[in-house]
Amino acid sequence: MTVETVQGARPLPAPRQIPSRERTAPAVGPMPWLTATGRLEQVLTAWSRGHLAEVPVGLGFDVLLTPGAVAEDTVRRMREAGRRVGPVILGPSGGEFILERGSAPRWSAPRSQLLVRGTLALLPPPTVCHPETVAARGWLVPPAHEETGAPLCADVTPGGALLEPYLAAIQAAEDAEADSGG
Repeated sequence: MTVETVQGARPLPAPRQIPSRERTAPAVGPMPWLTATGRLEQVLTAWSRGHLAEVPVGLGFDVLLTPGAVAEDTVRRMREAGRRVGPVILGPSGGEFILERGSAPRWSAPRSQLLVRGTLALLPPPTVCHPETVAARGWLVPPAHEETGAPLCADVTPGGALLEPYLAAIQAAEDAEADSGG
């Protein structure tokens, strides 16, 4: 499983500003969604070692879990429509859209799940872009990072911008399944 719900977790410590001179990991671009979690130092350390970083959902961002192929089609449709696409991870459980915190409070769409606050998101290093993976996880749309060579994505996806392209991608997937007899 790529995410775990934290059961009975103690309250998280207040976010701490990390002066840039204390960072030991590679420099990252601006990622307010990640800084807001108060876990930046731990994330940068994990990434500098080539490991996944564990960050609880609901502190600085939300995560929407979708089928992988639908996530890829949704990203394509969002880009074609000129919509902002934030970081998206592809993993064994599907696509994970990093969303603005609180931007999809009543999300209800087929084959998707808005992860609950406290669920651990497992973030691969920003330079690990699909099809490359760490622990079977890679970025379909990487977050801002100086070394990715991909267009930088400092912001996250607003939940409202995701719904229409996601529903169109789901409909296309269902139509393809029906046409193939599956």
